[in-house]
Amino acid sequence: LAIAFAVSAPALGFYLPGVAPIEYQDGNRVDLKVNKLTSVKTQLPYAYYSLPYCKPAEGIQDSVENLGEILEGDLIENSPYEIFMRVNETCKVLCNQNLTPEHKEKFQSMINDEYLVNWIIDNLPGATRYVRRTGVVGGQTTFMNGFPVGIVRSGRDYIHNHVKIDLKYHQSPDDPDQYSVV
Repeated sequence: LAIAFAVSAPALGFYLPGVAPIEYQDGNRVDLKVNKLTSVKTQLPYAYYSLPYCKPAEGIQDSVENLGEILEGDLIENSPYEIFMRVNETCKVLCNQNLTPEHKEKFQSMINDEYLVNWIIDNLPGATRYVRRTGVVGGQTTFMNGFPVGIVRSGRDYIHNHVKIDLKYHQSPDDPDQYSVV
């Protein structure tokens, strides 16, 4: 028994029951779904589309897939984002929005209450990468689930209306034409 512990290595991955990885080929669409807006300041979640974000052309569709998502209170819906496996695209306009005074007030309130936007890509949570300069080459990288609705700088509210989506993937050892999101 002692020998088994000495030669065992820590696991680097995990399996979520009922959530199997999806294999993609080059150019296959990878769904980006939106989830609830959350705040540690208010503890009151809101639906993503309670703010006037760009909506899918085919309409908003609920996408809760398992009991765990229901128990967590997730509000998973489709999005207008089009992401394709191993296709690099830059600077695409999703839509143009004109905000009413009521929309601006709602955004300001959510920004001031520190709400986070939560996305799901291939059943994995979207995260924001932060690199802190520590004097070490490359700095210290940390990740946070979601990203802020916006920020306050010098007393002014700014909406985060540009995103950079960096999708990491793994090539299948069994089929070099298959990839899974990691």
